[in-house]
Amino acid sequence: MVALERDESAFATGRVREVVAVFDDPDCLDGAVADLQSSGFNRADLSIASGERALQAKLGRTCSDVREIEDDPAAPRTVFISKASLGDAEGVLIGVAVYIGAVVAAGVAADAGAGMWGIILAVAVTAAVTGLIGAFLVMRLDRHYRADIREQVQRGGFVLWVNLHSPELERRALEVLETCGAKRIHVHEVPAL
Repeated sequence: MVALERDESAFATGRVREVVAVFDDPDCLDGAVADLQSSGFNRADLSIASGERALQAKLGRTCSDVREIEDDPAAPRTVFISKASLGDAEGVLIGVAVYIGAVVAAGVAADAGAGMWGIILAVAVTAAVTGLIGAFLVMRLDRHYRADIREQVQRGGFVLWVNLHSPELERRALEVLETCGAKRIHVHEVPAL
């Protein structure tokens, strides 16, 4: 009972209470984030460590091991992007490129006085070209995503911070992270920004 009262008083201070966990595998992290969201956590309550360039820019130093930033309130953070969200973004990127290209091509061809087959040909050719451009952009996005994963693994894993608003959420977060293969799970408090 005393520990619970201490926990509740920590939530009333001007500090932020968080659960910190490290994942070796991006798929386990992906599953943990999904489980946390299913357990009542908002996406805004979840953050991961930013890439090396952001760490260098904000901290003025490189980070060779995630242990250096796990409890550092100055460590730059970003939102977690799941594989499913990345796939959705890639699909939208290609779809929008093809759609815009096709609409513009149809308008230009019709304005130039092309017949139905001319408009269809213009739309088909432009859709193919803009689809290739969209695919190229998707490949770049995917390459960046994989490079970020490799970088995080080389530093010792993926740091996940879970912002807590109550002792009940703290208990839920700890339960989820323990079942999802996280390591070095602990709770800390950092100054509120």
